[in-house]
Amino acid sequence: MVNVHIHQFRGGSAVVDAAALEQFQQQWATYQKLVDSDCVSHQAVGDHLGAALKDGLQRPFQILEIACGDASLMRRVLPGTAAGHYHGIDLAEPALELAAKNLADVSFAVDLDHRDFVAAMNERQEPADVSFCSLSIHHLPTENKLELLEAIRRSTRSFLMIYEPTRLDQEDRASYLDRFTAVNRPLWTMLTSAEWDQIEHHVRSCDLPETSEAWLSLGREAGFATARQIFVDPTNFYRLYRYDV
Repeated sequence: MVNVHIHQFRGGSAVVDAAALEQFQQQWATYQKLVDSDCVSHQAVGDHLGAALKDGLQRPFQILEIACGDASLMRRVLPGTAAGHYHGIDLAEPALELAAKNLADVSFAVDLDHRDFVAAMNERQEPADVSFCSLSIHHLPTENKLELLEAIRRSTRSFLMIYEPTRLDQEDRASYLDRFTAVNRPLWTMLTSAEWDQIEHHVRSCDLPETSEAWLSLGREAGFATARQIFVDPTNFYRLYRYDV
């Protein structure tokens, strides 16, 4: 029987802020529509990660997922690998509750931490073999991205993969945001007008994407031996990067 431990989170406790929970549920439902329709290429990202884990790690390994959400990607990818332990970190309690359900019957040990991933990485002592983060690091300013990548480097034995929105060469943030709306609004037909407005507001308020060269440079500056881009989604907004120790 697998052990699933949620740290710093009390399942079934009273909701402190019902409005905040409702907002999370609405945003998560919108995000889940994007995942279910694969319009941000989660299927391909999972395939690349799974292939890397199968090719490079034959013994039982530890994998850390930063900003893990409901761990649905790992639920699909890890059972076909030699995973021995999964550690997920996320600030959203409801997401971790979903992650615990998604990973309840897996054959490897599971630990889930309810905390801010930046603080968690800065304080982390035991390294994982592999680290992974999807669609989260781009919320940080450039200097904080570097600090986080340095912390991840100290806590990773083999490699890190990140999947992040990426500006085109010579494209500034304002141009990126306008391109995001022009390209994706006609494509994301599964969203209602209110859901699109929610997504667009989030992107315009929170997204701080780097260029591909900047993402690679940040990895090398953080201390990884090599950095390379391994996947570009069909809309050219999201890219998967691999950093090897």
